[in-house]
Amino acid sequence: MKVYKGYLIALKRNISTVILYCTIFLGVAVSMVYLSNRGENTGDYSQERLAIGIVDRDNSLWSQVLEKYLEQYHDVTVMEDDMDELAEAVYGRRIRYAVIIPENFYEECIQGGGKVESVTESGSQWEYYVNSRVDNFINSARIYLAGGYTQEEAAENVLDTADIQAQVELESSREDLGIYNVFRFMPYLYFSILCFVLGLIQKEYQNIDIRRRLEASSITLKNKNIQSLLAFLTVGIFSWILCEGIGIATCFSEFWSSPNKWLILLNGFTIMLGALAAAFFVGSMARTEAAVNGMANVLSLGFCFLGGIFVPLELLTGVVRRIGQFFPTYWYAQNISILSFNETLTDSLKTTLLQGMGIQILFALACVAVALTVGKARRQEE
Repeated sequence: MKVYKGYLIALKRNISTVILYCTIFLGVAVSMVYLSNRGENTGDYSQERLAIGIVDRDNSLWSQVLEKYLEQYHDVTVMEDDMDELAEAVYGRRIRYAVIIPENFYEECIQGGGKVESVTESGSQWEYYVNSRVDNFINSARIYLAGGYTQEEAAENVLDTADIQAQVELESSREDLGIYNVFRFMPYLYFSILCFVLGLIQKEYQNIDIRRRLEASSITLKNKNIQSLLAFLTVGIFSWILCEGIGIATCFSEFWSSPNKWLILLNGFTIMLGALAAAFFVGSMARTEAAVNGMANVLSLGFCFLGGIFVPLELLTGVVRRIGQFFPTYWYAQNISILSFNETLTDSLKTTLLQGMGIQILFALACVAVALTVGKARRQEE
């Protein structure tokens, strides 16, 4: 394990630089968390009402009840059945979400398990917010109907219980706001610290004299790469424990009372793997300390600005959003939004969470593969 120990020795040798960078980036992250909480937690909290549109293609008892149900939570506008107009209204921010109630709504959605069509910004927190409302409505209707109520009685009971549900959510969402503001900035810590620190250490192994000594030893290239990745993973796990621990300490009671706390930590672990792979890529590509600093800055800031960390996902539109979807930070931000604003996870939300974590892991594997390929090509040239 000579290479593995060599990485840890190099880390120890650069410990003063490591502490300096960690202190700077932690200070920046804490400042951003403080400013976010200051801006969003002033005054009394009230549940946010969104401007949403409804297209009723069914015009039945249940479609009208769904409209009344949503009016208790949001500002509802009945709109024409024109997809272009709906898309323009969403894009122009006149509405955040459009619900399209299909024909035979009762038979297809309440009895048959079909989905209500919608028009909104994909991946935004509004999408999950309103989707959960519609899912709650349909599930409540099914429960009352299964209990032997007539359609009219079930519809009346769904509307009566809507007020109770609204009051419960009003109590809990204030705490979730702290979790969102703290943990949404974690990718900046991971990418900045790991890319700077591990990039500098990996750069030392790009020294031609060190590489020749390794090539002359009995250590195979495969063994060297495995030991390098193990050393990176060791540092990554330590940074994960440190950063997530700081996050937990910042919103201690809110975190431990959240039903999604373990998924929040798992989401942090997957973005740490992405940052770790990016650091491996930086160290493989950069030849000088200045190059490491430049690449680490571009990656950490670029990923966070375009991936919904510094700028909330709902503010990213058009080309910027499509570009952001190539970055792991986008999927981390989407997941942390779901976990912060939804105490109960529906099957569709669970699928979205797993998809986001899977994409983060695929990004990490792709970075490692590219770094190993580039490193091999460089050795062949030399």
